[in-house]
Amino acid sequence: MDLVTIVDEQNNKYTYKRYKGYAFNQEVVGNVRDRLEEVANFNVREDDVLIDIFPKSGTHWLYNTVLMLRSGSLKYNGTPAGLEFNDLKMMEDMSSPRTLASHLRFRFLPEQMKLGKGKIVTLTRNPKDLVVSMYHMMQKMGDLGYQGTFEGFLKRFLSEECFCGNGSWFSWIKDMEEWDTPNFLCLSYHDLKENTFANVVKLAKFLEVDHDEEFLRSVSENIQFDKLKESHKNATPPTDRWKHVSEDGRLPIYRKGKVGDWKNMFTVAQNENFDKIFKEKVEELGLNIDTKFE
Repeated sequence: MDLVTIVDEQNNKYTYKRYKGYAFNQEVVGNVRDRLEEVANFNVREDDVLIDIFPKSGTHWLYNTVLMLRSGSLKYNGTPAGLEFNDLKMMEDMSSPRTLASHLRFRFLPEQMKLGKGKIVTLTRNPKDLVVSMYHMMQKMGDLGYQGTFEGFLKRFLSEECFCGNGSWFSWIKDMEEWDTPNFLCLSYHDLKENTFANVVKLAKFLEVDHDEEFLRSVSENIQFDKLKESHKNATPPTDRWKHVSEDGRLPIYRKGKVGDWKNMFTVAQNENFDKIFKEKVEELGLNIDTKFE
């Protein structure tokens, strides 16, 4: 494993852990090789649910929706434990049913999940929106691996040096589309916002939880962005894990939660270049992802 630091001609600084050609966030615990081996060998239970999702695609939104459905409670549950970021022994000791999270590419997930054990849920979001969201989050925090302009960050995001998803968003999506087990559900960020109740019903069915319509509608109301943002501010306790990069260890993960906010950030030139690369990558990798993002 190497710790790589790149300083470009505009003095943008980009730092990540590199292992076998893959880029990893510098916050991945310890040596990447060792952590990947531990994750691969993680003991999965039949009733485990893993939220595996590209960063800033709605991790906390989906996690808290799943927890509400599984627990039968409308309580906000804060930030999930991540396979690459938190103590695996702590996760091993968690009582069932466990709901965990990760941003790792699907190829790095536990071997038992590749064989169909447990369930995996994800959300896909317009990559233009999520790169804007990621950049703003990093500006609010300490050094998470990038210090510089949006232009510089966008350049790395579109490359295989992107540490957000162990490579580009396109490669992450390619791994997801090649996941071939019936224990997997993929939802759309845009559709979850537009048709919240229908997606909550779909998610409940996948999770095999039985709730009446009244409760499902209550979940739909309680996972609206403004309510989650307020709950995160008031109900998420301070933690030591992230206190070196955020106030009291509370991750500043809620900003706007809007679809199409990229239009307020991208220049015309940036948008044209993004669309060009997007089209090329979709064709090169044979992606089936919906290309009609707003």
